[in-house]
Amino acid sequence: MATGATDRSNLTTNASAIADLPVSIDDVYAARERIMAHLHRTPLVASATLSNLTGMRYSLKAENLQRTGSFKSRGALNAMLQLTPEQLAGGVVTFSAGNHGQGVAYAAGLLGIPSWVYMASNAVPAKVDAIRGYGGEAVFGETITEALEKMHAAIEQDGRTYVSPFDDPHVVAGQGVVALEILEDAPDVEAIVVPIGGGGLISGISLVMKSLRPEIRVYGVEPVGAPTVFNSLAAGKPMVLESVSTIADGLAAPYAGNVTQKIITACVDEVVLVSDDEIKEALDLIITRTKLFAEPAGAAATAALLTRRVELPENTRVVALLSGGNMSLDRLKTLL
Repeated sequence: MATGATDRSNLTTNASAIADLPVSIDDVYAARERIMAHLHRTPLVASATLSNLTGMRYSLKAENLQRTGSFKSRGALNAMLQLTPEQLAGGVVTFSAGNHGQGVAYAAGLLGIPSWVYMASNAVPAKVDAIRGYGGEAVFGETITEALEKMHAAIEQDGRTYVSPFDDPHVVAGQGVVALEILEDAPDVEAIVVPIGGGGLISGISLVMKSLRPEIRVYGVEPVGAPTVFNSLAAGKPMVLESVSTIADGLAAPYAGNVTQKIITACVDEVVLVSDDEIKEALDLIITRTKLFAEPAGAAATAALLTRRVELPENTRVVALLSGGNMSLDRLKTLL
């Protein structure tokens, strides 16, 4: 087991355990039918460089090419297309480091409803600008905790509907569509490595894999400075972090969720941690060698494979999630 990894060696996922989860494979199939007329089917991009460096048959699932620049639009749209007319009329709110906020603002624009995204004051300016560009309103707190307090006050006062970044079965089902595409494009896949923020993406992907192809191993990756799900698995319950510190703002969820905790506990084989320096090195390689523009969160899965935090046999057919590419050139200059 790699250093900084959860011990999941006794993980067993069977049909009865899958049936008890809050999301089903049928929910994911329904999400695909619901959302994909409005989104891109993103490609798998093979990389000779990353294959040589890891000793594996290596592809990236390029969710940076998704509408809004990340996978987040999948889950947000699936959830919002199922709101009632009354909920839609009042508009929607969420909190976000930026990518989920863009997904919500994009979906709200399609539906012709207002959206408010609550963010910390240090949110990445490029992500704030994009939220506004999609028609959403960015509302700030000094910290993400203060932003959350403002959001809950708005829900209470104005009756707006909350769209969770991750802890919602509809959001998880939408993210799971990524896994259906991977299975179609790489039926020989043996392992999938997924960055974790709140856990919605890895919940959807692992639910699909353990429902359809339980022999495929699913690994999660978090930054050392934001080990939300790692700590929650160790504790056996969703945990709240007192603080987060990482360059991967998209992976800096302040707490874990109940829905995601259940699915990750049942379906994810291992969760590992990587450092910010390791993420930077992976980011450099992805951008310079694959020509795909990634943000730090999108490079975390590759960092785990390059450092062998995720240990796989040579020649394994592996897919690493490049979860997003929302970063300004000015920000890139400070990182590389």
